[in-house]
Amino acid sequence: MNTRQRLLLASCLLTFVIAPAFAAEPYITDKMMEIAPLMAPPPVKGSPLDLADMQAVLDAQAHASDARKAQAFADSDETVYVMFTAVLGEKFNAAALPKTSLMFERIGESEDETLDPAKPAFGRVRPWLANPAVKPIAKQTKSGSYPSGHTTRVTMNAAVLSMMVPEKRREIWARAEDYAESRVIGGMHYPTDILAGWRSGTAMTAVLMQQANFRADLAAARVELRAALGLPAELPK
Repeated sequence: MNTRQRLLLASCLLTFVIAPAFAAEPYITDKMMEIAPLMAPPPVKGSPLDLADMQAVLDAQAHASDARKAQAFADSDETVYVMFTAVLGEKFNAAALPKTSLMFERIGESEDETLDPAKPAFGRVRPWLANPAVKPIAKQTKSGSYPSGHTTRVTMNAAVLSMMVPEKRREIWARAEDYAESRVIGGMHYPTDILAGWRSGTAMTAVLMQQANFRADLAAARVELRAALGLPAELPK
């Protein structure tokens, strides 16, 4: 097990231990923002693009090492710490960052509240359910495949985290891409689901930035996180 995988496992365990017993209040809901009208539809079932999508999933699974498959399973977890502890290190943990943790929980609830109601409008079946040749390597999910919720969330989290620690922007976005790829390797999503997730996450981030309560939480969380990581309070220019 390499360093990244150990950090992912530690993040999963820590998140389970300290997970709150209640859902945080979302910054955005589907009453504030409708995702479905903003998105192009997924490929038509049986079309050349749909068939290519399925083949891409099969190819990704065939070429993934055992270690990469294990990572895909770990990446089923949607917490910001599983997503980015491998980038920011062990000081990036929920126990040490209450303000940061609450903010990212609220971002996660925003993704759930806004994206989940949009999935039935597209009605796309996940790869592992559509084709028995696809192995459900990640935690099994049966909700709509399009757009990818994990990718939507990691896009939002990466954008926000990049505002907090711009020194690590390149690594944050590289990890976000790697995390999204886990959804294909895991058999939970097609590549076009991932692309749609990048788009929905970008759109949601734009709306997020318009919310005064989020901007206030971001300012406080940025101070907390930079102090925990031993970084100067002032952002680099």
